[in-house]
Amino acid sequence: MKLERRSTFGWGATAAGYGSCHLGIVIHYDSGNLGLHKKPHSACREYWKNTRRFHMGPARGWADIGYSFGVCPHGIAMEGRGPRRQQAAQPGGNSTWHSITLMTGPAEDITPAAIEGVRQLRAWLRKNYGTGAGVKGHRDFISTSCPGNKAYALVRNGTFGKAPGASIPGTGSGGANGIGEDDMVGLRKGDKGERVKYLQVILMKAGFDLPKYGADGHYGDETEKAVLAARKSQGSKQGFGDRITGWAAAQIMTAYVQKIAK
Repeated sequence: MKLERRSTFGWGATAAGYGSCHLGIVIHYDSGNLGLHKKPHSACREYWKNTRRFHMGPARGWADIGYSFGVCPHGIAMEGRGPRRQQAAQPGGNSTWHSITLMTGPAEDITPAAIEGVRQLRAWLRKNYGTGAGVKGHRDFISTSCPGNKAYALVRNGTFGKAPGASIPGTGSGGANGIGEDDMVGLRKGDKGERVKYLQVILMKAGFDLPKYGADGHYGDETEKAVLAARKSQGSKQGFGDRITGWAAAQIMTAYVQKIAK
């Protein structure tokens, strides 16, 4: 997971009080279309800082930005009030649930990178802060359009609640065949087909070129070398690229998310 702490934005410790936030996560969004998926990550950082200014300004007068965290369309998590802090996000759940806002609006699709970012953040909160497995939307607490029909559908069908690396049907992850990150797991050198082609496309988008054969659907020497390079970029010392374990798939996807966020 790539997490940008408060210090990234020049913020000190939050003034928000303690909240157990032990039940799970609540998904939010912005009421306006932002177009951040078409912009560099620097625009996401500026949006996050502007959101805090608005929340702490005369229109709201809150102690800090209202949310626990934000996740941008590039899949990067940004710290708001942070873990186990009282929020100003969902009435009735501000001390018992962590809030995660998507930096997107009602007409914008939720990017696969953002979905994966939420999943990684949720897993991190569960591991490090004992956060429960629950996933809700803002509208589960109060009558509101938030988090929008697209994001709320992903809340209801369990997409946000899956483990990091799981496939993302219907969102463009893996193309029309619904192939997703977890479908890379188990691939080996010599394999052929759409699953291999998906792996190759992700590798190339992550910056690990396949100059001779490209995404030809054949797991050969060129693909093996690209897999090994992607894994080494994430600090792997396993020394193999001829098969895709769960850990290898996670490393490849992390490299991909980091590349598109630049």
